[in-house]
Amino acid sequence: MLSEIACRCEAANCSRKLTDGDCMLVFRTEGGERRAYECECGHVTVTVAATGE
Repeated sequence: MLSEIACRCEAANCSRKLTDGDCMLVFRTEGGERRAYECECGHVTVTVAATGE
């Protein structure tokens, strides 16, 4: 269910939808997965997903 939530840029006055093509870095640990997305506006948004979601 959470995997279906749209990832959006968190920069002020932006809110563009971020896609897999915008993902620049994926880091996995026992605690979950972190992804860094770079938006066209230059802002970087990081998401965190716990293991098993």
